[in-house]
Parts: sequence; structure tokens; C-alpha cells
Amino acid sequence: MAKQPRRRCKICREWFYHRFQNEWWCCPEHGAEYGIMLREKEKVKKEQQRKKEAQQERRNLKIRKLALKPDSYFKAQAQQAFNKFIRLRDHDKSCISCGETNPPDLHGGQWDCGHFKTVGGFPELRFEERNAYRQCKSCNAGSAKHGAKAATVAQQYEATLVERFGQELVDWLNGPHEMTRYRREDFIRIRDEYRRKCREMEKKLEDA
Repeated sequence: MAKQPRRRCKICREWFYHRFQNEWWCCPEHGAEYGIMLREKEKVKKEQQRKKEAQQERRNLKIRKLALKPDSYFKAQAQQAFNKFIRLRDHDKSCISCGETNPPDLHGGQWDCGHFKTVGGFPELRFEERNAYRQCKSCNAGSAKHGAKAATVAQQYEATLVERFGQELVDWLNGPHEMTRYRREDFIRIRDEYRRKCREMEKKLEDA
């Protein structure tokens, strides 16, 4: 004669002999408690599913919004990430132009990323690390203007480059360069790359 099957009660975990396949409780009281537990689990499951669907919808909405953004939006993000990396890279360097180590309060004591060959005039060197260095706001603002101030800043910038890296770098920067045709995916890739570099640099500076 076959043994009568047993199973553990889902509530008290005691062994009992069940009569039906869907019977998982040893007594009516535990059956009612188990029913409540199942309803609570189902409620939690539905809430988790709702949150998951809401998160997915937000992600889809974000993707749709980004798809409507112009390429200039991603170019600005890439430039911002690149500029931040240059400032972090040169955190212990003086201004590439005037040699100032503590910018005057007139400019908020802040630093810029200054390009030797300007972004507007030489876009192919926009994301070239050898073309960008930490620069005080006064010199960076002066380099954007015309006249004696801009010429002086440019001369000081070049002299510091020669002092730090040699005439070869300046000659290379002044030489011809192949024009780079950036696309949206290029800006996104550059943005993500320099954001990663910034995180690594910030962590390194925190640990130092």
C-alpha cells in the first residue's frame, strides 16, 4: 500500500497529509493566513511590475526626447566634459598664459580650459588634449578679443608651451591638420569618454 503523501504547511512548516494538490496548509486557520499571504505577494508583484513599466516608460521618453535634440546639444556636452578634464588634469599647474596660480577674485577665482588654437578657428583641434590647458578666466576672456591684449595672451601662451614641451609641439599645433567631421555619435562617444576620465581623475585627487 502506497504511503499517503505529506507536505509542509506554508505557515507553520509542520508536516501534514494533504487531500488536494493545491492544499498547502495544515488547518483552516493557516489556510486563511496563507490566502492573505498570497494576496499580499501578488500585490507586491503587481506594484513591482508597475514600477518597472514606469521606469521603462521614463527611459523611452528620455530616448525620444534625446532623439529630438540637435547635434549642437551633444557637441556642447562633449566640450563641457573635455574642458572639465583639462582643468582637472592641470589642477596643479599655473595659468598657461600669465603664470597666475591664484586667479583674482574679479573672476571668481575660477579657471577655464584655454585652447591654444581656438575652437572657432580650428575645430579639428577642439578635442585635442595637446591643444588645451588650464587658463585663468582673465586670459581666456582676453584671448577671445582682438587687439594688443589678445596678442599678448597668445604670445605668453606659446612661450609657456615652448618652455614646457618644446618648439616641436608648437610647430605641430601651428601646422596643417585634417578636418574632422564630427557626427552625433562622435560627440556622445567623446562626452562619455571624458566624463569617465573626469571621474577617474576626481577619485585619484580625492585619494591623494
